[in-house]
Amino acid sequence: MNKLSRRFESEVHLGFLAIILVLLVLNAASNYVAYHALMAERERIENLLNDAGLLVSRSIDGWGATQLSEDQEGSLRQQLGLSRLGYFPGSLPSEGKALSRADLFSLVTTGSREWGDIVARFDAIEMHRIIRGDQAEYFYLYPMSGRNARGLIILGEKAPLLSYLDTAWRTMIIVSLVAAFLTLGVYVLVSRFVLSPFRRIRQEALQAGRIVDDDHDEVEAMVTDYRRIIGELREKESELLRLNREITHRADSLEQFNEHLLRSMNSGLVTVNQRGRVMSLNTVAEEILDVERTRYEGRHYWDLLGSNVHLVDAVSRVLDCGRNQAYRETEFTTTSGRQLTLGVTISMIHDHTGAVLGASLLINDLTELSTLRRQLETKERLAALGEMAAGLAHQIRNSLGAVAGYGSLLRKKLIGHDLNPDHAVALVQETKEAESLIERFLYFARPLNFSPTMLDVDTMIRELIDSFRVRSDCAQIEFACHTDRIQPIEADGLLLKQALTNLLENGVNAHAGDHGTVTVKVTATDEQMMIEVSDTGCGIDQRDADKIFTPFFSTRPSGSGLGLPLVKKIVDLHGGQLTFESRAGQGTTFLVCLPRSHPDSLDTGQTRRPPAETILR
Repeated sequence: MNKLSRRFESEVHLGFLAIILVLLVLNAASNYVAYHALMAERERIENLLNDAGLLVSRSIDGWGATQLSEDQEGSLRQQLGLSRLGYFPGSLPSEGKALSRADLFSLVTTGSREWGDIVARFDAIEMHRIIRGDQAEYFYLYPMSGRNARGLIILGEKAPLLSYLDTAWRTMIIVSLVAAFLTLGVYVLVSRFVLSPFRRIRQEALQAGRIVDDDHDEVEAMVTDYRRIIGELREKESELLRLNREITHRADSLEQFNEHLLRSMNSGLVTVNQRGRVMSLNTVAEEILDVERTRYEGRHYWDLLGSNVHLVDAVSRVLDCGRNQAYRETEFTTTSGRQLTLGVTISMIHDHTGAVLGASLLINDLTELSTLRRQLETKERLAALGEMAAGLAHQIRNSLGAVAGYGSLLRKKLIGHDLNPDHAVALVQETKEAESLIERFLYFARPLNFSPTMLDVDTMIRELIDSFRVRSDCAQIEFACHTDRIQPIEADGLLLKQALTNLLENGVNAHAGDHGTVTVKVTATDEQMMIEVSDTGCGIDQRDADKIFTPFFSTRPSGSGLGLPLVKKIVDLHGGQLTFESRAGQGTTFLVCLPRSHPDSLDTGQTRRPPAETILR
């Protein structure tokens, strides 16, 4: 590198040195001003105390006193504005000899122990010079040699300004020395810091194959090369902008396509990264899992899927082992407490190089399908059981007929022999009750004859309630009806009347002979009619809620357990829905939802597949 290439470095060093010189001059000037201010204030205080010492010595010599009384001392201090005043008679060293600290200490302690403590803290012993004491107090030693008295006078005065200047001067000296060393270190570091980038830029330019002209100043050469680079970049700017627009357009199109794809999917999609953090949830996943995307994005998948240990373990195995998880069905509980059946497939996510980025969960809500599947299996089992039970019931009914015949013959023989026929009569009565129960069961088991017509439900319900009001076992029950004159619907009047009769009968029996209310409320929309039958009776225990539509299940000892199953069968036959809500000890409400019309494909005497049951507790 030639001399020209060093010009920039020389200018930098000269600039820093000039700044340092200016700082040193300013520092010296400030120290000079502070020193002269200190000396001037010191000289002023010394003159004041010297004059005060002269006045005190004349007063003591005039009094001819060997000691100062407290009144004399106080008067002199107040007159001269002194903070302290002490007179210690005795002989002093001859002219030209210094007063030692031991002599001074021996002299002042003879008169007062307090002055001994003060003198012990003096940093110097010198006549006619001020000596700094504690804080802002200064002392002056004045030797006295009068005609009537000889000794040492010590005068003290508070001098805050002198104390401040004295402390500031010493501090400025120390700070100046420290600043000088720091300035030197900063100069070295800053000069390297300023020059290092330019040297590095030049080295990088040479390594990159750029030609740096050494005939010019190093910085000027780099600026020239920088201008050439800018020119080359401008030449390629339009091409880069065009490529950037194309890439941006493709990225936006791909991002929009992905968004539309995720939004249009019928399945829920959840993605997690390698660390198990949730990256995204589509709208369907939010709806299925009953969560908000913003609350769970960025959190660990444990927080999202924590209610299902098996699902959490499956995701963990996929992330740890790097193998996809085949389709599986699992139970899941949402944050709101809903029980779901989910179909889940877990797959790894790879980039274009095959590196693992995370995992994706494809989720489908199979709750309704699972419910329908269980209902179908239950219905198939019940159908098979019903066929078997119906055949068995026919055989039992035939046997019961024979038993009843033999019982009648037995009763006649007992009467003919003057014997008590009560046992035979009881036997015949029991067989008749058993035959009646079997008859009701066969009525429930056989297909119903479904003949829909346009039915005035309002009139039918009012007539049905009137028939209950006149019954003796309903004397304690109050019946209420709210129908609002609903338009007729297409239904089988005989079957619907039988279903509502069973519901009203259950409402009456729920009160067990006590006072209570049974209410029937009918509302309608354009698509369906809702019939609500409520009572204020004993209610249904939550443990029995899943069993009330099961044949032969009854909570009453005298109940057959066929009433509500028959109501359910009739409502299903109409294509409707039967739900209930009950609280033990507070009453029960049954809700019958019926469509206003039926499809043409509904066959007479055939029970169509019912919709999914909704049981409210």
